[in-house]
Order: sequence, then C-alpha cells, then structure tokens
Amino acid sequence: MLIKIYIALLTVSVAVMGFFTLYSWSWLGSIGSPAMAVAGYEYHAGLSWPVLWLSASILLILANSILWVTGRLWPMWTTLIYFQLFVVIRAFWLDSSLLAFRNEARLTDETFTIAPIFAAAVIMTAAAIVYFDQFLIIRMKEKTFPPNEIEEIAALEEVDDTAPDDKKPRPN
Repeated sequence: MLIKIYIALLTVSVAVMGFFTLYSWSWLGSIGSPAMAVAGYEYHAGLSWPVLWLSASILLILANSILWVTGRLWPMWTTLIYFQLFVVIRAFWLDSSLLAFRNEARLTDETFTIAPIFAAAVIMTAAAIVYFDQFLIIRMKEKTFPPNEIEEIAALEEVDDTAPDDKKPRPN
C-alpha cells in the first residue's frame, strides 16, 4: 500500500513540477513587454523551488517508510532522480533560456549564469543525503530488529540423533 501511495505522490509531484516548468518557460515566449515576461517567469519559477523541495522531502520521508517496512531501496533513488531531473531542467534549460531572453530584449549584458555550477553542488549534496539516509535507515532497522542469532546458530549446529553415524555432521 505504501508503494502505491508513493507512486501516486510521485506522479502528482512530477505533474505539478512539469506544470511550473512549462508555465515558467511559456512566459519567455510572451509577446508583451519583456520586463513583464521576465517578472512572470521569475514569479512562477520562484514558486517551483519550494514546491520541488517540499515534494522531494515528502517523497523521501515516504521512501524511508517503504525502506523500513519492505526493505526496498528504489523509492529513495527514484526520489533522488526526480529531484535531480528538475534541478537540471531549471539550471540548464530554464535559466539559460531566461538569460538568452534577457539578452535578446536588451535587459542585461550578462553572458554567464552560475546556475549550472550551483545545480551541480545541489545535486551532489542531495545524492550524499540520500546515500547516508539509506545507510542510517538500514542500520537503525538492524539494531531495532536484530536477526535472531541464537536460533540461527542452533539451527546450524543441530544434530539429528536418529541419523546414522556417517550421516551426522562432523565438527570442523
């Protein structure tokens, strides 16, 4: 059931972020005032960052629950891919489009944006967080529910007294 909830939330998150991404980009094709187009872009692109962070956090919390209950790791890494995908789209496509639009409209003289460098740092940080989060959840589960070592050892060392001597396991 948790996996179905995760998939539904991931689908909604991708749809919402897809909407904000395309709507922000559509402002750059506006036929009105370039200054108003940039303001509309910045407003909607500015809304997309908190939505991305919030949705990725909720998906990661749910992925932690799935890892704890089922032991499946794919939701954690899918959440990371979702986050990375929209960071890359924002940094390499939207911000570059904004810079080109501003240059064409003569609103700026800039030729360089720092967004791709910032995006690379954010992506590496997010990957490290997901990796260590996975490690912590697995270790906490092992400490909370340790394997029953005594029963495992007893099962391995159990000798069937009814078996003939040549069939009994011999100690090493």
